[in-house]
Amino acid sequence: MSSIKVWLTVIAGIVVLSLAIGAGWIRSSLPTLDGTVTLEGPRAPITIARDPNGVPHISASSESDLFFATGYVHAQDRLWQMEMSRRAGLGRLSEMLGPDTLGIDRYFRTLGFADRAASAWKTLDEGTRTALQTYADGVNAYLKSHKGALPPEFLLVGTKPEPWSPIDTLVWQKMMWLSLSGNMRQELARARLLTTLSADQLHTIYPTYPGDMEPPFPDMDSIYAALPLEKTIAMIGGELPEGIGSNNWVISGERTKSGKPLLANDPHLGLTTPSIWYLLRLHNNTTGANLVGVGFPGSPSIILGRNDKIAWGFTNTAPDVQDFFIEKLVGEDEYLTPEGPAPFIIRNELIKVKGGEDVLLKVRETRHGPVVDDALSSPTEFKRDGYVLALQWTALQKEDTAVRGLLALAHSKNFEAFKAAGRFYFGPEQNMVFADTSGNIGYYAPALVPVRHPENEIMGRLPSPGWLAKYDWQGFIPYDQLPTHFNPEGGLIATANEKIVGEDYPYYMTRDWAQPYRGNRIRHLLEATEKHDLASFTAIQQDITSDMARELAPLVAAATGTDPELKDVAAALAAWDGTMAADRPEPLILYDWLRHYQAALMADDLGDMYGDFKRLRTRLIKSTLFWSDIKRTKIAPAYYEQPPLDRESTMAWCDNIQTDATEETCLSLAVEAMRSTIKGLSAKYGPEWKNWRWGDDHILVQAHRPLSQVPFLKEHFELTTPIGGSTHTINVAGVSQSDSSQNQSTFGPSYRGIFDLSDLDKSLYAHPTGQSGNPLSNHYDDLFPLWRDGVYFKIETKDAVPKDSRHVLKLVPAR
Repeated sequence: MSSIKVWLTVIAGIVVLSLAIGAGWIRSSLPTLDGTVTLEGPRAPITIARDPNGVPHISASSESDLFFATGYVHAQDRLWQMEMSRRAGLGRLSEMLGPDTLGIDRYFRTLGFADRAASAWKTLDEGTRTALQTYADGVNAYLKSHKGALPPEFLLVGTKPEPWSPIDTLVWQKMMWLSLSGNMRQELARARLLTTLSADQLHTIYPTYPGDMEPPFPDMDSIYAALPLEKTIAMIGGELPEGIGSNNWVISGERTKSGKPLLANDPHLGLTTPSIWYLLRLHNNTTGANLVGVGFPGSPSIILGRNDKIAWGFTNTAPDVQDFFIEKLVGEDEYLTPEGPAPFIIRNELIKVKGGEDVLLKVRETRHGPVVDDALSSPTEFKRDGYVLALQWTALQKEDTAVRGLLALAHSKNFEAFKAAGRFYFGPEQNMVFADTSGNIGYYAPALVPVRHPENEIMGRLPSPGWLAKYDWQGFIPYDQLPTHFNPEGGLIATANEKIVGEDYPYYMTRDWAQPYRGNRIRHLLEATEKHDLASFTAIQQDITSDMARELAPLVAAATGTDPELKDVAAALAAWDGTMAADRPEPLILYDWLRHYQAALMADDLGDMYGDFKRLRTRLIKSTLFWSDIKRTKIAPAYYEQPPLDRESTMAWCDNIQTDATEETCLSLAVEAMRSTIKGLSAKYGPEWKNWRWGDDHILVQAHRPLSQVPFLKEHFELTTPIGGSTHTINVAGVSQSDSSQNQSTFGPSYRGIFDLSDLDKSLYAHPTGQSGNPLSNHYDDLFPLWRDGVYFKIETKDAVPKDSRHVLKLVPAR
């Protein structure tokens, strides 16, 4: 949203003086946290006690009132975040922010989240509909009862929140589905690369997962060249960075000091201010039941956490649930299907624009889904060869019961009920780990995952011809055949977005699994300790050793150490243990070298396109060094080492195709890349490499939307810190490859939870910002230093109102 910077700067400049004068009024935007508020909606009195960390402990006599109060506290603390999220999903940002967000609105109107949410609402069961409506009533009760100013962002932008509706919650579910689904981006990227590269070259950039086999690609290069691939990629966004995903693991009592299971979870999502997650404890004072964990402001569900009997955590499975279909036009109003021409379904979307003219967007849909070309500013210019791109995606089904599944899951008392709840969960597919107080552990990965035809050689890797029936989805994997485990031998389950099925699994899920570095290291550390406790689990979550660095650094050292000027740096890399600490120079040197070396390998072949493919291809880099003539000291591979790629295809990258008279080698490129690294870092941080620090460059930025775009306001809204870790450490931190934000981190553990099933009140939590989204609140950023420093806190349930409560508010029903 960088394009809104200019007008926001102008508005902010006008408003700043008013803010200073009206500071007292602005502080009235903070919610009332003590006393009694009388409201229409609750069935009985509700108590909201806030502990020292700002976590609400809600006590009510019914599930209905707990839903109501959840909506109320979400609105108290995260009103602007909720407003921004729903407007984005509904394609209504331009009503609030003007013409600069029109491209975003066109995209989301084309996807049709509002239309799909409305159709899903009609098919939901009565209990789920009641829960969503009661939650919305709680949000709206706060909007009606709050008498002070709105949060500062509303005043800066000049807008007011509209009443919340259940449809808004369902749209928010779609938004999360989008953020956790990336296959369509890889499809377009591969297709774009095939217009320039051979299939063999493409397989070195998108290598086959170790142990897997892939069929050859069909010859469709000429069709791909006719598609608006570059424009479409710019609209939907490039590849998700390595490390986006999550960690979770669970061990049985045979592996713990207490004799009961331990479970850990830390989802890796974009880190923003405020956080995407909101911590909450719900207490039913009629049944005595407790529910503790995190949910999304905008939804009544506790997504991750524990009740009194079980604990659970998610990581993203990332199956291939998105397929682009190339639709062949027949005239102006039809497209070709296996049965012949068929008319488009037309949907007209009116986009209101603040400070500009309204825009009427005509969206076409095929039997597969919306035509994404229609979201482009001038789609007609791309139809020269009679093709358009339509998106089929499980999130765009007319029916979606995921919210029902999440609500039921949080109230499960055993694994059977946990799996039964999962059958209502349509997606995004998650690796769900489970533990209960009886000592059981389990795993389930429920969702709608498409089944593809045996003759479909594309298998979701590229856009497919929409007029050929063999590329159509053949239904979905049956829920009772989705991956699951219960009390597995060895008493250990761990996932980190890597491949979760064996060679004997009968269904195709994806070919874009994450590299197994994190997963392998988690399992290695779990196996290395005989009996675990909370302390050993926190140590694993905080681990910042990169097995990718441990694999590559010795190869880099061997490739560059023959140069006398690089001998000392090479020796340091060879001796380094891969710890990505903020106060060490080796991580900075390695990442800068990786960047220079990959550019030397790929930029000549890709030309101007390389700027869009800077994500580090560590298996390609490793393979070029592995097959080079360098000295090796290891006899057997370590547990973390990945198999090299095909030698001939890999080594072909080393010669610069733009230098006819010279044939470069990988070793010469490696040395030159290290020289460039030392020269560049010396100019930036001084000539003594031992004084360089990873944390000088590796800065975490938790941006605020949209006020991080305003230079003199961003420091008051966003949170930043030097940070260790990297994309391949268990304690993940992003490493940007963009020229404008090189090495910057914008994602990581968006929440941490560690659950002790011997006493669930001993469970530990960490949160990267604070509970409040209002920068005037003491709880806007108070949890950030704890999260940064690896400090956890508890959320105990022995008292309905914690003895250390800082605030107690009673919601009383109007009579």
